[in-house]
Amino acid sequence: MLRYRDGTLLRHAAQTALAAALGPVIVVLGSGEPECREALLGLPITMVLNLQWDEGMGTSIATGMQCVREAEHDAVIITLCDQPTITACMLRALVRHQHDAGCSIVASRHGDNKIVGPPVLFTAQHFAQLRLLKGHDGAKAIIRQRPAEELGFVPCPEAAFDVDTEQDVAALDHR
Repeated sequence: MLRYRDGTLLRHAAQTALAAALGPVIVVLGSGEPECREALLGLPITMVLNLQWDEGMGTSIATGMQCVREAEHDAVIITLCDQPTITACMLRALVRHQHDAGCSIVASRHGDNKIVGPPVLFTAQHFAQLRLLKGHDGAKAIIRQRPAEELGFVPCPEAAFDVDTEQDVAALDHR
Protein backbone atom coordinates (compact mmCIF):
# COMPACT_ATOMS: atom_id res chain seq x y z
CA MET A 1 0.00 0.00 0.00
CA LEU A 2 3.04 2.25 -0.21
CA ARG A 3 2.24 5.42 -2.13
CA TYR A 4 3.79 5.56 -5.56
CA ARG A 5 3.16 8.10 -8.30
CA ASP A 6 -0.60 8.65 -8.47
CA GLY A 7 -1.55 5.59 -6.44
CA THR A 8 0.14 2.70 -4.68
CA LEU A 9 2.82 0.18 -5.61
CA LEU A 10 0.07 -2.43 -5.84
CA ARG A 11 -2.06 -0.42 -8.26
CA HIS A 12 1.01 0.48 -10.32
CA ALA A 13 1.95 -3.22 -10.70
CA ALA A 14 -1.61 -4.12 -11.75
CA GLN A 15 -1.68 -1.25 -14.26
CA THR A 16 1.67 -2.37 -15.68
CA ALA A 17 0.37 -5.91 -16.16
CA LEU A 18 -2.78 -4.56 -17.82
CA ALA A 19 -0.74 -2.30 -20.10
CA ALA A 20 1.22 -5.33 -21.34
CA ALA A 21 -2.10 -6.57 -22.80
CA LEU A 22 -1.11 -10.22 -22.56
CA GLY A 23 -4.30 -11.57 -21.05
CA PRO A 24 -6.25 -11.57 -17.80
CA VAL A 25 -4.56 -10.09 -14.74
CA ILE A 26 -4.95 -11.88 -11.41
CA VAL A 27 -3.90 -10.06 -8.26
CA VAL A 28 -3.38 -12.13 -5.13
CA LEU A 29 -4.18 -10.29 -1.92
CA GLY A 30 -3.22 -11.15 1.64
CA SER A 31 -2.47 -8.83 4.53
CA GLY A 32 -4.44 -5.61 4.39
CA GLU A 33 -6.87 -7.13 1.92
CA PRO A 34 -9.68 -4.54 2.31
CA GLU A 35 -7.31 -1.62 1.69
CA CYS A 36 -5.74 -3.42 -1.25
CA ARG A 37 -9.15 -4.06 -2.83
CA GLU A 38 -9.94 -0.37 -2.47
CA ALA A 39 -6.62 0.61 -4.08
CA LEU A 40 -7.46 -1.58 -7.08
CA LEU A 41 -11.03 -0.37 -7.60
CA GLY A 42 -11.98 0.21 -11.20
CA LEU A 43 -9.27 -1.97 -12.73
CA PRO A 44 -10.39 -4.88 -14.95
CA ILE A 45 -8.61 -7.54 -12.89
CA THR A 46 -9.47 -10.63 -10.88
CA MET A 47 -8.64 -10.38 -7.18
CA VAL A 48 -8.20 -13.51 -5.08
CA LEU A 49 -7.49 -13.76 -1.37
CA ASN A 50 -4.65 -15.91 -0.04
CA LEU A 51 -5.68 -16.79 3.50
CA GLN A 52 -2.21 -18.27 4.10
CA TRP A 53 -0.28 -15.18 2.97
CA ASP A 54 1.85 -15.23 6.13
CA GLU A 55 3.30 -18.63 5.12
CA GLY A 56 5.17 -17.13 2.19
CA MET A 57 5.12 -16.15 -1.46
CA GLY A 58 4.68 -19.76 -2.55
CA THR A 59 1.16 -19.82 -1.12
CA SER A 60 0.30 -16.62 -2.98
CA ILE A 61 1.47 -18.09 -6.29
CA ALA A 62 -0.47 -21.31 -5.59
CA THR A 63 -3.61 -19.29 -4.76
CA GLY A 64 -3.40 -17.26 -7.95
CA MET A 65 -2.82 -20.38 -10.02
CA GLN A 66 -6.16 -21.79 -8.85
CA CYS A 67 -7.72 -19.31 -11.31
CA VAL A 68 -5.60 -20.44 -14.28
CA ARG A 69 -6.45 -23.43 -16.46
CA GLU A 70 -4.12 -25.07 -18.96
CA ALA A 71 -6.97 -25.39 -21.46
CA GLU A 72 -7.43 -21.61 -21.48
CA HIS A 73 -3.86 -20.29 -21.11
CA ASP A 74 -0.53 -21.22 -22.65
CA ALA A 75 1.55 -19.45 -20.02
CA VAL A 76 1.53 -17.16 -16.98
CA ILE A 77 3.82 -14.37 -15.90
CA ILE A 78 4.44 -14.00 -12.20
CA THR A 79 5.40 -10.48 -11.23
CA LEU A 80 5.62 -8.69 -7.89
CA CYS A 81 4.27 -5.37 -6.73
CA ASP A 82 7.53 -4.32 -5.06
CA GLN A 83 9.39 -3.94 -8.38
CA PRO A 84 7.97 -0.61 -9.60
CA THR A 85 10.44 -0.09 -12.43
CA ILE A 86 9.24 -3.19 -14.33
CA THR A 87 7.48 -2.09 -17.51
CA ALA A 88 4.82 -3.55 -19.79
CA CYS A 89 7.51 -3.77 -22.47
CA MET A 90 9.59 -5.97 -20.16
CA LEU A 91 6.66 -8.32 -19.59
CA ARG A 92 6.10 -8.59 -23.34
CA ALA A 93 9.82 -9.35 -23.79
CA LEU A 94 9.39 -12.50 -21.69
CA VAL A 95 6.65 -13.69 -24.04
CA ARG A 96 8.68 -12.86 -27.16
CA HIS A 97 11.66 -14.78 -25.83
CA GLN A 98 9.49 -17.79 -24.99
CA HIS A 99 8.00 -17.80 -28.49
CA ASP A 100 11.38 -17.34 -30.18
CA ALA A 101 13.38 -19.82 -28.07
CA GLY A 102 10.68 -22.30 -27.09
CA CYS A 103 11.74 -22.30 -23.43
CA SER A 104 9.20 -23.48 -20.86
CA ILE A 105 10.46 -20.93 -18.30
CA VAL A 106 11.75 -17.45 -19.05
CA ALA A 107 13.15 -15.49 -16.11
CA SER A 108 14.48 -11.98 -15.70
CA ARG A 109 18.20 -11.62 -15.21
CA HIS A 110 20.09 -8.72 -13.64
CA GLY A 111 23.15 -7.89 -11.55
CA ASP A 112 25.83 -8.79 -14.11
CA ASN A 113 23.50 -11.57 -15.27
CA LYS A 114 24.02 -13.48 -12.02
CA ILE A 115 20.65 -12.89 -10.37
CA VAL A 116 17.60 -14.65 -11.80
CA GLY A 117 14.07 -13.95 -10.63
CA PRO A 118 10.75 -12.28 -11.28
CA PRO A 119 9.09 -11.39 -13.40
CA VAL A 120 9.09 -14.96 -14.69
CA LEU A 121 7.06 -16.66 -17.41
CA PHE A 122 5.99 -20.29 -16.95
CA THR A 123 4.34 -22.28 -19.71
CA ALA A 124 1.32 -24.47 -18.97
CA GLN A 125 3.43 -27.57 -18.32
CA HIS A 126 4.41 -25.98 -14.98
CA PHE A 127 0.92 -24.94 -13.82
CA ALA A 128 0.37 -28.03 -11.64
CA GLN A 129 3.70 -27.47 -9.85
CA LEU A 130 2.89 -23.78 -9.32
CA ARG A 131 -0.43 -24.74 -7.68
CA LEU A 132 1.47 -26.80 -5.09
CA LEU A 133 3.96 -24.14 -3.98
CA LYS A 134 4.42 -23.25 -0.32
CA GLY A 135 6.95 -21.30 1.66
CA HIS A 136 8.97 -18.16 1.12
CA ASP A 137 11.03 -19.13 -1.93
CA GLY A 138 8.19 -18.74 -4.39
CA ALA A 139 8.88 -20.53 -7.66
CA LYS A 140 12.68 -20.62 -7.42
CA ALA A 141 12.65 -24.36 -6.71
CA ILE A 142 10.84 -25.04 -9.99
CA ILE A 143 13.39 -22.96 -11.90
CA ARG A 144 16.32 -24.75 -10.22
CA GLN A 145 14.89 -28.20 -11.03
CA ARG A 146 14.64 -27.62 -14.77
CA PRO A 147 17.35 -28.57 -17.27
CA ALA A 148 19.21 -25.65 -18.83
CA GLU A 149 17.60 -26.19 -22.24
CA GLU A 150 14.17 -25.46 -20.76
CA LEU A 151 15.27 -22.12 -19.32
CA GLY A 152 15.43 -18.78 -21.02
CA PHE A 153 16.61 -15.45 -19.65
CA VAL A 154 15.86 -11.88 -20.57
CA PRO A 155 18.14 -9.06 -19.38
CA CYS A 156 16.12 -6.93 -17.00
CA PRO A 157 18.13 -4.36 -15.05
CA GLU A 158 14.78 -2.94 -13.85
CA ALA A 159 14.27 -6.06 -11.73
CA ALA A 160 17.29 -5.18 -9.61
CA PHE A 161 15.29 -2.53 -7.75
CA ASP A 162 12.69 -3.75 -5.33
CA VAL A 163 11.22 -2.07 -2.31
CA ASP A 164 12.20 -4.03 0.79
CA THR A 165 13.89 -1.55 3.14
CA GLU A 166 13.54 2.04 4.33
CA GLN A 167 16.42 2.97 2.01
CA ASP A 168 14.47 1.48 -0.90
CA VAL A 169 11.43 3.53 0.07
CA ALA A 170 13.58 6.68 0.11
CA ALA A 171 15.02 5.76 -3.31
CA LEU A 172 11.50 5.21 -4.67
CA ASP A 173 10.94 8.96 -4.84
CA HIS A 174 13.76 9.23 -7.38
CA ARG A 175 12.48 6.55 -9.75
